Amino acid sequence: MSGRLDVRSVAEEPGRAWSHAWTAIVDDTIRSALADHQSQSRRGGVVSLIALGSYARRGLCPGSDIDLLILHDGWPGPDLEGLVQAVCYPLWDAGLSVGHAVRTVKEAVRSTGDRIDTATALTDRRLVAGSSGLADDLSARMAKWLRRNGGAFATQIVEADADRQRRHGGTAGALEPDLKSGAGGLRDLHSMQWAGAILLGEAGLDPLVSAGYLGADERARLAGAGDQLLAARCALHMVGDKSVRNTLRLDLQDEVAVRLGMGDGDDLLREVGLATRTIAHLHARTWPVMLEDATSGRRRRRPSPRPVDHGLVLIDGLIEVTPGAGLADDRSLGLRAVAAAAEHGTVVGRRSAMVLRREVATAGSLEWDEDSRGALLRMLRSGRRGMAAMRDADYLGLWDAYLPEWHKVRGRPQRNPLHTFDLDTHALQAVAWLADVVSGQLDPAHADIFSEMEDPDGVVLGTWLHDVGKAWPGDHSESGEIIGRQWMLHMGFSGKRADQIAKLILLHLVLPDVATQRDIDDPDEIERVALMVGDVETLDGLYLLGIADSRATGRAAWSEWKDLLISRLHGKVRRLLVGQVGVLAGPSPADLVVRSARHFDGDVGLLRSTVGGLPERYLRHAGPEQVAAHCSLLESFSAGIRAAVRPGPVDSVVTLTVVATDRHGLFADVVGVLASNRIEVEQARAFTHDDGTVLDWFVVTPPEEVDWERVIADLEAMERNEHEVAEAVERRERSRDVRPPVLARPVPIRVSTYDRGDVTRVEVRGPDSPGVLYRVSRVLSDLGTELTGALVATLGPEVRDAFFVSGELPPLEELEAALEPALLDTPAVA
Repeated sequence: MSGRLDVRSVAEEPGRAWSHAWTAIVDDTIRSALADHQSQSRRGGVVSLIALGSYARRGLCPGSDIDLLILHDGWPGPDLEGLVQAVCYPLWDAGLSVGHAVRTVKEAVRSTGDRIDTATALTDRRLVAGSSGLADDLSARMAKWLRRNGGAFATQIVEADADRQRRHGGTAGALEPDLKSGAGGLRDLHSMQWAGAILLGEAGLDPLVSAGYLGADERARLAGAGDQLLAARCALHMVGDKSVRNTLRLDLQDEVAVRLGMGDGDDLLREVGLATRTIAHLHARTWPVMLEDATSGRRRRRPSPRPVDHGLVLIDGLIEVTPGAGLADDRSLGLRAVAAAAEHGTVVGRRSAMVLRREVATAGSLEWDEDSRGALLRMLRSGRRGMAAMRDADYLGLWDAYLPEWHKVRGRPQRNPLHTFDLDTHALQAVAWLADVVSGQLDPAHADIFSEMEDPDGVVLGTWLHDVGKAWPGDHSESGEIIGRQWMLHMGFSGKRADQIAKLILLHLVLPDVATQRDIDDPDEIERVALMVGDVETLDGLYLLGIADSRATGRAAWSEWKDLLISRLHGKVRRLLVGQVGVLAGPSPADLVVRSARHFDGDVGLLRSTVGGLPERYLRHAGPEQVAAHCSLLESFSAGIRAAVRPGPVDSVVTLTVVATDRHGLFADVVGVLASNRIEVEQARAFTHDDGTVLDWFVVTPPEEVDWERVIADLEAMERNEHEVAEAVERRERSRDVRPPVLARPVPIRVSTYDRGDVTRVEVRGPDSPGVLYRVSRVLSDLGTELTGALVATLGPEVRDAFFVSGELPPLEELEAALEPALLDTPAVA
């Protein structure tokens, strides 16, 4: 019998047909098992075998649990045990996971009060075999339970949905979507079906159409989106192992796409993303009304409409179009409806959305006017409060109607672990973050910068379109500059604003790139950025845009330390642009540094000897407080190595200063000790005193619990040749507690060099690992160069490190060949 339960016996093409076929096989197996048991046993009474959950909905996937309720009319225990074994053994033998419960009808209904997942499972039920009488009794009692507890049940579903989306993703369009539990996933679709049972006594989408909560077209769109997600989930089960059941991981997307007959993972992710949008949009629009009806009654008195704009009213918490208003007479109506919804923190009502969507499709394209431009800006300025309404603009088809070639942007995947969302979802996230930034939530200074700008709306528009060039070939900043200018002019904005926004798009990566990969204490770098940016208005716009963009991208793209670097760069370039004297005058005079450092208890004689014996560039990097601390450390040094830890410039980092006798490879060894102790280096500086003493300092991010005494002891043992740094780093990599992220494609390795006079900047890009900074530093030291500093930028799984070295480097091809093993030499995780 178990041979009939072979997943391979079902057609290879996953989807609704596959699920139906597999469900039918499971049904036949259960019916056959029950018939065999009943023919062999004369004991027992009436029994019903009820399918629950996805099994009841005929939505099984290859790795789905078979949820089964065995209803009986009071069988004795031994008989029930024999029945369970008879029914479940064929399923267990086939390697299936079976969730089963054995209850009377009363016990089953009573269990709905224990857990919400039990109540939802019983709401989705289907008789597979046995007595229809018991099944009918269960249905009648469940209907009574829903009438009595429907309001509380609906509230529980809403709370469970919110908790689920907090854990699995609350915004559709994710890079690695959870097909079941994420925003717009299958669970959101199921929630709407359960609402039908609560309000109308029948689970499913069709009752919602009959009752006016959904239109027939919306029902068809929901069903189609659900089928797409079900097909993707089935294919995911076919290609992944048991640990991958719901999350469409990057490394599996291409294989899942092939299984579904699609070109590649980009095609798959776009289809899945648009499907989740459909479900999320209709769920967000429909649920508030259904919840209100479930808790207050469908016959409740509806509030009176409140006018909010010409042709628009707020009713029942939703924006509705007044009778007689339409796009034929007012081309701005759709955007104004979305803007009004955004300003009120709500969405467009279902009836109005259906009408507007149909009218937008009929119009084909819409011309911009002053009202539509104003509505666009009001919508974008609403920030996080208006996110749901901004997604309405997409659902209504407004962007396709207003902007040529918007279809290239819509739902476009960004398949790298750095980003969290697809292209246009990321744009809306960036706009929402910008509203937070310019309101002063992160820093009151941001609000002041924004309020003093000549054209603050230009920053809003530039943030919305900053990545649009990714939908066209070539460098996305350069492509985006062209498209952004064209779209601004197409919208009817002035040429001046179009040029400014195009400039913001072209330069939107300058500040973060320079801050994390250049020496921002180098006057030449500050001057280069100032010449590139050109004016304070652009600089301030790039600064605010950059902060919003990094946060919208995801945690891998920003940190307190990175924020500080960008803020410092912005401040230095701004002072130069407004004409403040002395910005590019180079290092402070030694006497001035000595006088300033005296305020931190520095001995004047020691200060002068320290400052005088260190390279001139030292004064460009060290402030008076640092100089005083360094002098104290140098004063007590005689031989070996000494180290001290001080608070860093932001809470998340600390500064480790190391003093030692100069030797070859010291810099790399210190980095290795830090790596072996799970300490991440953000920035490093290295200086050699005239007396041969090395002064290095490292800005680092330590783990929550770090034993600095052990770290310093490791450094001292290293200097006594009693600590094998390479072995310690390898042990750290083998025992790492955070596994490398899965990737759609390998991280490319790139090496480039830039001659800065007596110092060469070596930029290295490649896959991240705990020991990569140590290995690269070791290779550069072995090539005979002297490391004078390093800037470390980690973006998801990729490192983008810059090393500053003095001494002669080999030709670039030889340097690449020497560094490639250091970037790839990552021990397997234990």
